[in-house]
Amino acid sequence: MLNLPAILALPHTHEWQTGMMILVVVLNVGISWLNAGVCGRSWEESKACGGIIRLVVWCTAIQSAVGFSSVTALPLIFLAHEYAPGYFTEIYFKGALNLWYLTIIFPTIGAGLAITIESWVAAYRDASLLRLSNAAWNTFAQVHNTARAIDYMGGAFSAVRDAFGSASNNDEDKDAIAIVGVTIMLTIVSLALLGGCLITAVIIRYYAGTVPLPERDISYFLAQRVETGSRDGTTSSEIDYSSA
Repeated sequence: MLNLPAILALPHTHEWQTGMMILVVVLNVGISWLNAGVCGRSWEESKACGGIIRLVVWCTAIQSAVGFSSVTALPLIFLAHEYAPGYFTEIYFKGALNLWYLTIIFPTIGAGLAITIESWVAAYRDASLLRLSNAAWNTFAQVHNTARAIDYMGGAFSAVRDAFGSASNNDEDKDAIAIVGVTIMLTIVSLALLGGCLITAVIIRYYAGTVPLPERDISYFLAQRVETGSRDGTTSSEIDYSSA
């Protein structure tokens, strides 16, 4: 995952800033759409199977929502900075980016850890080149993202603290401007997170059910009925097999 606050905090011109925003938006839209599409196609099967498969699908959905939230957050932050510079000053620009980052980094790392562990289990069960490569990439990405998050966490907390602390001045005029700036910052982050979740949910719903569930042998269903009957105190001779 790209560390957006760190990237956009680099020395830049307005043209560089706009170009980076467009690049990040395009990349995140593509990756997030792919993740949400995979979730949608696997949604019904994961509901039927449950367990680790369901967990991995949910974790992929979380990463998709995070990606779409960045797509929503960046334009909103830049528009606010462009059209309300008197209120949404540089301190709230940085505060909004870092507040968004702090809200998504822990779910992102948690979801990535679950996906990484699942890829280890899959590689252990089937040590094919594809599964080993997938496990190696997930491990590298997880370690990289965690290390970057630890390294950047202090600066992110500092930027958010400065943004909220600006509203505690003794000057009433500055306090009023600061309150408006903080309100815009909180509104942008909330809309970005909500937008990411809604976009992901719509895509998952669109693709859900488009892939038929795999057929199972009739013996599977008979075994399930016998197991259920034994729990209910029903003997095998009392079970109606004709409806299976």
